[in-house]
Amino acid sequence: MSTRNDVIVENTSASEPALSWGPLRLGLGGNRLAGPDSFGPPRDETESRRVVDLACDSGVAVIDTADCYGPYWSERIIGEALSRRGSRPIVATKVGVVRDTAGGWAVDARPARLARAAEDSLRRLRLDAVDVLQLHHPSTRIPLEDQVGALHEVRRRGLARHVGLCNVTLEELRRAEREGPIVSVQNHLHARRITPDDLRLVAYCKDRGITVMAYQPFAEGALLTEPTVVRAAERRGVPVAQVALGVLLDLGDHVVPIPGSGSARHVRANVDAVVDHLGRAGRASGPAPTGAGHL
Repeated sequence: MSTRNDVIVENTSASEPALSWGPLRLGLGGNRLAGPDSFGPPRDETESRRVVDLACDSGVAVIDTADCYGPYWSERIIGEALSRRGSRPIVATKVGVVRDTAGGWAVDARPARLARAAEDSLRRLRLDAVDVLQLHHPSTRIPLEDQVGALHEVRRRGLARHVGLCNVTLEELRRAEREGPIVSVQNHLHARRITPDDLRLVAYCKDRGITVMAYQPFAEGALLTEPTVVRAAERRGVPVAQVALGVLLDLGDHVVPIPGSGSARHVRANVDAVVDHLGRAGRASGPAPTGAGHL
């Protein structure tokens, strides 16, 4: 299939698409498609669907979600929106975290539950196979190898094309790789919190051809009013969001920020910020510097 953005894949299971993250290094985080704190239904379900449609039309690299967002609401909205389209971005979902009736979060990464959760996610997403199935958060009560092995068993059954990890250290990533190939790592990265350990993990992922998905790149909105970031944006004459996303983009062309959004206006602004930043740098995707960039 020919499109303007090579991250788009056929909405079919006839053949396994190559995993290509494409020139627009931006994703859509699905946490805000559900209710407040990712719990319950969205305030405006129509707007949530509009967010997914705009993200697809804009050529985002990936739509990322999880079964615990809602729970289930985010996956249902994404599945319904994608079912009306002939092509779509990469779809990634996460399993291994559950919600209680009050909206609390808990890790449940028992291998049997991970498998069942993956099957249920596919039904909500209306997919025969998810592009990337991710372990949402490693459990400290179960060997990591067993958790990752369960996801690879789902992959071998043909229900997932690739396996990814979230919220992991470099040591955990290395252990997980012994169980099978890992295509992505999704960790919390933002412009004012990039540690030496983060940089070592980012560099390792580049060497291994692993995509880094940076979630909450605006630190839940705090960076958009943070004085240092605001001043940097004023000096450069660009939106604050562009500075925050640009620091992550400059970590390397394997880094994909995935801001969550429940607003089509915010999606449009984020797309414009990434396009402008990469255009100013004279590249569709750029080199991987060893530092985190400077505000």
